[in-house]
Amino acid sequence: MSEQLIIRLGSHAGQSISWLVWASHSAEVIASGDIANAQELGQLAERLGSRPTIALVPASDVVLKQISLPTRPTRQILQALPYMLEDEQAEDIDLLWLALGGLELQEGQYLQQVAVVQRERMDNWLSWLRDAGFNVVRMLPDALLLPANALPACIELNQQWLVKQGAWQATAIDSSWWPQYLALTAMPNIASYSPWPADIMQSQQSMEPELPLALLARQLPEVSFTLLQGPYAPKRQQNKYWQQWRSSAALAASCVLAYLLLQGVSVWQLERQLKQVQQHSMAEYQQAFPGETIVNLSRQVSQKLASVGGGGEAANFLSLLAVLQRQLAEVGDINVDSLRFDAARTELRFSANAGGFQSFERLKTALEKAGYIVEQGALSNDGARVQGTVVMRSRT
Repeated sequence: MSEQLIIRLGSHAGQSISWLVWASHSAEVIASGDIANAQELGQLAERLGSRPTIALVPASDVVLKQISLPTRPTRQILQALPYMLEDEQAEDIDLLWLALGGLELQEGQYLQQVAVVQRERMDNWLSWLRDAGFNVVRMLPDALLLPANALPACIELNQQWLVKQGAWQATAIDSSWWPQYLALTAMPNIASYSPWPADIMQSQQSMEPELPLALLARQLPEVSFTLLQGPYAPKRQQNKYWQQWRSSAALAASCVLAYLLLQGVSVWQLERQLKQVQQHSMAEYQQAFPGETIVNLSRQVSQKLASVGGGGEAANFLSLLAVLQRQLAEVGDINVDSLRFDAARTELRFSANAGGFQSFERLKTALEKAGYIVEQGALSNDGARVQGTVVMRSRT
């Protein structure tokens, strides 16, 4: 979004607040106005709060300093900055917030820009805006945004004169103290973007008057500094479309997980049934040939039958067994208890149990579709399971 909402806060909640909607792509003012105090921010947010918000705070509440460093700053040196400033501050250094600006190298000396502000004021400013519902993306001292092409420069805003004397030298002076400030600083000349008071004798250059917040908004691309660093850094905003679809995505993921679990249980049941059929076949073989080690059941059965001229019977038995295993896997919910093969009648008889009568019906239908004659014996309900006997034989 190319529109930004710029809000100039006061030092205290009862002071008036100026705002401006700025179209950054065309450098135009969309709307502007003032509200009486911080309590009216909620009403402003209802009308304009959908835009990214840049908060400007009085430069009189932010002290801009340059600290000389012995070497190029490292993490350890930057962590020691509060202690370098401790003797210069009237307040406990733990009550102050230090935000880092740019780094300059002048005549072999590293100069680190630092902005110092009370943590309580930072917390208050952010609570006013965030409680009202604004998405605050930047916060910086207002006077720092005065144009750098005509320094020193000044403009009047909400009973204060904002003044900038250097790239990292800016403040705000109450209008009642403006004459005294000019006398103390003894600036030879100053560029004023507001009508100059007739009663103040000061060498000044009158610039073209402009709406104060519009003048400051034009300089936003030129100043990268923000007070919102470290614990005050804006939290990353979640994509609003993702927030809308997040519940649907979670539901879809739950459905996929449930489907995979059901498939896993089904595969486990099929593997268990196949294992049971194989165990029954091995038990029948060991009963017929006690003491013989089973290595490959299919091959050993073929060899036994071939030795007595029963190669055809072996093929029939293996064919019936293979079909039964396949159909059991497809039908599911049927456990084979025992099975016997009658070579003379070329039939396979087995007893089984299932979860219901329908399972036996599905198995019978499946075997008949596979080309086999199926005779189903009486079914009995034994508690939670249904037991019965089935005979299958080839049609040829």
